[in-house]
Amino acid sequence: SRNVTGGQLSGRRDTMSSSVLPHWWSVGTFFAQLLGYVALSTALEYGWYHRRFSERRRWRTQPSNDARSLEASTATGGYDWGLPARDLGRGVPRRGRHELHARYATVNLVVSALFAGATCEAYLRGWTNLFERGDVIQVGVGLAKLVVAQSVLEYYWHRVMHFPFFYRRLHKMHHHYKSPAVWDDLFIDPREAFGYYCILFGTGVVVPAPASSFLLYMAVMGTCGVLDHCGVSFELNTSALLPWTELEVYGTTFHDLHHAKFNANYAFPFAAMDVLHGTKVAAATEAPKRDAS
Repeated sequence: SRNVTGGQLSGRRDTMSSSVLPHWWSVGTFFAQLLGYVALSTALEYGWYHRRFSERRRWRTQPSNDARSLEASTATGGYDWGLPARDLGRGVPRRGRHELHARYATVNLVVSALFAGATCEAYLRGWTNLFERGDVIQVGVGLAKLVVAQSVLEYYWHRVMHFPFFYRRLHKMHHHYKSPAVWDDLFIDPREAFGYYCILFGTGVVVPAPASSFLLYMAVMGTCGVLDHCGVSFELNTSALLPWTELEVYGTTFHDLHHAKFNANYAFPFAAMDVLHGTKVAAATEAPKRDAS
């Protein structure tokens, strides 16, 4: 492939910045974000809530919580796709969902995809601190900076959302489900979701890093966001690389406990900020807390 010099790239961006229409890469990014979310959620739902639902006591993060029907199967045993948009216009939502679930989840999915496309467009027009190339070390350092920036901002944002004023008006909607399942992650008041998207995607505007670091960062954040609310127990620990260690790097029970206990485990996607602030709890360490309603 032909190398692009700094001058050529600058000239290309100058041309783009004078155009009103978005670049096709930005349009592609919009659909990649949208379809990537749907594909991952569908795979989890089909694999566990349809094919292995009868074994849910073995894989559910809260195996004893059957407060609502979650099985993704029809009466005849076929797969019942749970995409929230399919409930738009229905009188009664499926699977015991909140009456606003389909509307809010669909709006938030589209808005997140718009943010992704807009971030790509801003990069192509030279409006961000992302740069085109980087070696392996630069990509790794850039990824670390992006994750740390998001983790710090998200933690304090989430704590603010638990202040009674904001919780009652915004965040309580997201805590409607005490034992989340696939497709529940985007059930958020759209105003709160918009604020978080400014943090999630804003890192790419502010933090200097290779563009490839930002792509990896979004892959990690997007995947963890879905897994955190999927209700399926997954764990990644250091024993995979270092057999003599047992340090948990990531686990879906961490955020699931936030929904169950309410006032702990605010961090996303890793527990470091909760460890620093003393707000991290593990399963069965204390009784669930009451909502700040």
